[in-house]
Amino acid sequence: MRYVIAEILLLLCWLVFPADMHAYNKPYVINFSKEKYGASNKNWAIGQDERGIMYFANDVGLLEYDGIGWELNTIPNRPTIRSVAVLSNRTLFTGSYEEFGRWDRDLSGKLQYTSLSATIDKSEFENDDFWKIWANGEFVYFQSFGSVFVYDYDTVRKLPLSYPILFLTKVRDEYWVQRMGDGIYRLQEDKLQMIPGSDIFNDTDVRIILPFQTDKYLIGTAGKGIYIYDGEGFKEWNPELSEIMRAVDLNCGMRTMRDTYVFGTILDGIYEVDENGRVVDRISTENMLQNNTILSLFEDHVGNIWAGLDRGISFVQYLPKMSCYIDSKGNMGSAYEAIFWDDKLFLGTNQGVYYIRKADLEKSGTLSEAKLVEGTQGQVWSFIIADGKLYCCHNRGIREIHKNLSISEPYNLTTGVYKGVQTRLKGRDVLLLSTYNLLKLVDKQTGVVHDLNPLNEPIINTEVDHLENVWLEHFNKGVFRCRLSDDMQRIESYTYLGGDSGDQLPYKLKVFKVGGRVVLLGDDCFYNYDDISDAVIPNEHLNNCFRMVHGIRNVVHIQGSIFWALTRSAIYKFSYDGYDASIIESYDLGSKNLSLVNSYENISIANDSINIVCLDNGFLLYDNQKDAFGDTHLEPPFLKSFQVEAVGLAPQYKDLSETIEVPYKYNSVTIRFSAKNTLASSYYFQYILEGVDPHWSESQKINRISYVRLPEGEYTLKIRTLDNLGNYSEPVSCTFHVQPPWYQSVWAYLAYLLLAALTLLLIWMMILRRYRNVHLMKIRSREAKRLRRKNEELLRELEEKNAELLTQTSFVIRRNELLMKIKGELEDFYRKQNNKSLAPLFNKVDALLSENIDTEEDWKMFLINFEQKHTGFFKHLKADYPSLTSNDLKLCACLRLNLDSKDIAALMNVSVRSVENSRSRLRKKLNISASQHLNEFFLQF
Repeated sequence: MRYVIAEILLLLCWLVFPADMHAYNKPYVINFSKEKYGASNKNWAIGQDERGIMYFANDVGLLEYDGIGWELNTIPNRPTIRSVAVLSNRTLFTGSYEEFGRWDRDLSGKLQYTSLSATIDKSEFENDDFWKIWANGEFVYFQSFGSVFVYDYDTVRKLPLSYPILFLTKVRDEYWVQRMGDGIYRLQEDKLQMIPGSDIFNDTDVRIILPFQTDKYLIGTAGKGIYIYDGEGFKEWNPELSEIMRAVDLNCGMRTMRDTYVFGTILDGIYEVDENGRVVDRISTENMLQNNTILSLFEDHVGNIWAGLDRGISFVQYLPKMSCYIDSKGNMGSAYEAIFWDDKLFLGTNQGVYYIRKADLEKSGTLSEAKLVEGTQGQVWSFIIADGKLYCCHNRGIREIHKNLSISEPYNLTTGVYKGVQTRLKGRDVLLLSTYNLLKLVDKQTGVVHDLNPLNEPIINTEVDHLENVWLEHFNKGVFRCRLSDDMQRIESYTYLGGDSGDQLPYKLKVFKVGGRVVLLGDDCFYNYDDISDAVIPNEHLNNCFRMVHGIRNVVHIQGSIFWALTRSAIYKFSYDGYDASIIESYDLGSKNLSLVNSYENISIANDSINIVCLDNGFLLYDNQKDAFGDTHLEPPFLKSFQVEAVGLAPQYKDLSETIEVPYKYNSVTIRFSAKNTLASSYYFQYILEGVDPHWSESQKINRISYVRLPEGEYTLKIRTLDNLGNYSEPVSCTFHVQPPWYQSVWAYLAYLLLAALTLLLIWMMILRRYRNVHLMKIRSREAKRLRRKNEELLRELEEKNAELLTQTSFVIRRNELLMKIKGELEDFYRKQNNKSLAPLFNKVDALLSENIDTEEDWKMFLINFEQKHTGFFKHLKADYPSLTSNDLKLCACLRLNLDSKDIAALMNVSVRSVENSRSRLRKKLNISASQHLNEFFLQF
């Protein structure tokens, strides 16, 4: 019921206080409702930083949007964020349930949260939501219904409040707030001082407080309407507006750059009001708003409005010089042509002719006022105004629309008509009709219709040049240049261009006129017809002008040397006088989700200033007399973060303010970037990595670039923004160095040099060692030879000594045997003779024999010779067997010479039996078994 009352009041307001049609643009709405991270939830507050990045306090967290992509920042256990205040791109503040704090951006470009309320006793704000935050260079104010906390960027303190308050509002440099159930107070020196006379608001909620004019204030309430405070008292601004706001439940508002006020309501969307309190526009679900409950409003740097809704976010964009009329429900169909006539706007659509009263164009929900002209149902291609009459070119011929909106059929054509052109040929006023099967001519004087044979082709457009050549644009292929007969009842001759004529021109050609001369368009190339040489040649002026524009579908003449060029998703206003061409304005409609009618792109020229851009779901009203607003400067990009990655390792981030050194292990890099007002300005981006990319990349809507596994070297990445004309900003550069792998570093090369030196030294040492070994081998060989010779000499000498020793031993043995035998024979002879006289001689000879058998002297000589041959024998033997006597040692020496018992007995001058006994005793001392030969033992010892 309240909504119906609001509609009636709004209608009365427009009737009593009509707005100037040319004063305010109607915006276009872009909705964010199904975006990632929950843009479709409640959006309680909105902010923007100096780089144009938008922030939304949302039911799921803090949303961040740079015009390309969304980021979600959350607080543990606090999903809903109620308020946000942006100090800069590096720092912002949020408030939520029993929580408030600050966000700071780190090297990764991501926001990191620090709680400020954690330092305060929770009982001071128990069960409180922080609904408003205001930040400046000195203080940050966090406000709930029960408290206000002040943060001086060091400590947090609480203002002494003993009563609940509503919404703290910053107006100019002051802070105002309503005490619940009371009047309005001004915050001064941490104390609230009541504004005199504000007790009139005791029984209502003050929702908005805005600056008005230079020194006044606008007070918006929930139940009493809107008031102006001039410093002395409060006065209702506009009673009719107050009634509307009471009916739709005013919730939020702001003053805009366009010197208007925008109010968000709970029941009926957004209202735009001028300084006189007159409603100039309403944005609601009737014209593309997602829902009518507005929780927050914000104006960005270029004057566009962001609305936080109960479900989703809406971007309300004001296109320069244009008002948008979008048929969101598709009731009218696609618009092919539009024209003003009899204080009405007539729209030719694929469903028929609709009309809207001119006065209704400033109303909210304009297209809901559109009505169908009965009898025009079907495809309408274009309109003709001739002799003050309105005709529509229809699928079923031509229909005249009368001022009482009845229709009639002025000519019986039996075919559909695309377009009609009024012109003068051969001194007569005629109407040329482009129809489905041929060109028809209507003689305005007689009203007779002539079929211009013999060219029976569907003709979609007709132009007449300064030589009275009639140019016919075929529906699908090429054009025809025709000459009519003198009686203008047939085509006398024609030339076929383009299509399948084989003349190397594009297959499909469009035709339009410049200064009476025909220009052709096909495949993004313009051609002139040179009547002197009767040839079609490229138009260098237009081709150079549109060298960066692709997909041109149509060209529409406005007036004089001003034209529109249309592509599938963009329109370009340009000037061309035959000698010079330049683009004046451009509009990228595709980025706004607007599109022209495919293959029938058209702009209708209402008059010198008003043009109507026909869309497949409505139209745009272009007014050249309106001033463009907002910043049209092409913003360069800015870098957000520099990330390096390695397989299996956590990414690292580099400080963009310092020289960037990238370890080779982390040679995959990702650079995040954006530009100010990317969404509103429809920016694209190009980039080039010098040394890797041969040329600039294709223009793209991106906000990050990645390069994988870059080799070692110095790199410079350049990024620039582009608009839909191909204009580009100054590039922003980022230079970085990918360090060599560890095996190519300076330390590695030093290690390689050291290793090489050590290797060479080792090789040198090995060579020296080899030469030394060879030398030693030679020396050893010579020494071995010498030693062999010496050994041989020693062996010979030893053998000689052995032989000499044996010889001496044998000689002693034989001598002793002989002497003993002589002595025995002498004793036998003496006994037998028994002659006393022989006694002296016997004794003398016996003594002489005994003296020569002196074994002790023989043994000394024997031992000397034995020791020379067997050095150390007795020493080692005595050391091993200390119990051996001198006789035992003598026996051992004899055994070492391998003498038998008989020879030993003879040598020692003892009996053989004594020798055998001595051998037995020796065996026991040496602990030799009976099975081992005693001689072998000493030969081995």
